[in-house]
Amino acid sequence: MTRPRHILVSLVGLLGAPARARGEEAPPPPSQEPAPRGELFVAVSSAVGTTDWRTDVTGYGGFAVGLRLFGVVTPFAEGRLGYGTVDQRLLTFLSLGIRAGWQATPLVYPRAHVGFVHQHEESMASVAEEPAGAVLGIGPGIRHRAGVQFGLGCDFTLLRRTKFTLALGPELVGAYLGYSSGPNWYGFVGANLGAHFALF
Repeated sequence: MTRPRHILVSLVGLLGAPARARGEEAPPPPSQEPAPRGELFVAVSSAVGTTDWRTDVTGYGGFAVGLRLFGVVTPFAEGRLGYGTVDQRLLTFLSLGIRAGWQATPLVYPRAHVGFVHQHEESMASVAEEPAGAVLGIGPGIRHRAGVQFGLGCDFTLLRRTKFTLALGPELVGAYLGYSSGPNWYGFVGANLGAHFALF
């Protein structure tokens, strides 16, 4: 090998060595955290609506708890306490059901739900006479209703951490109740603030 060519090869080797060293020392890209298979779901809600009774206006505050599986299906239990203007009645709405949805984008989670409903309806006058019975669901003035509920909603992520997500969104809910006297159709629109805690 001639001397100029030997010098050229040596220079190329020296220039390439730092690049190779940097490539060898660079840390591997971080692996993405796997999505949780099970998450505890907790939510509070408020809603206003109406029924098929003329001039009847209703309002509810609610609490729900469930277990979201694989980010899609959530069996849930829900309780809502409300008021109806016709007959000035207290409304206790209890439900077991299923929610289903998907993470359409990192910030948007559209969903739907269906569930069985048992609702107590009692005039405020009866509640005043038998407050303990109203709380326990055994007051003489309680009308026991039964039926189904169904709804649509969309959650918008407010905060996301490795094991925790907080979201807020609107929901539209309808319910059909029978079995005792009272409105058959209930409908309300509201807001839902929900949190998911990764369990496994």
